Amino acid sequence: MILRLAALAALFVVVADGAGAVSLREVIRACGDDGKTYCPKVGYGQPMQDCLIAHESQLGAACKGVVGKLKQGERVTLF
Repeated sequence: MILRLAALAALFVVVADGAGAVSLREVIRACGDDGKTYCPKVGYGQPMQDCLIAHESQLGAACKGVVGKLKQGERVTLF
């Protein structure tokens, strides 16, 4: 399961240059279950982000928060 969650976020990762970033750990923790539920056959990276945005009203509160940050242009970082 951990590998599945890591894979969910792995291609979501973009190394950003500091401010305005969401950590990979935060993405996995907040959106792992929602990604598996609403986007099970969606590719990772931008397709996954687009799918989560499309299902935003159905997401849990933590994932909605992360998706909101991504919609504002924040990037996913490794750390």
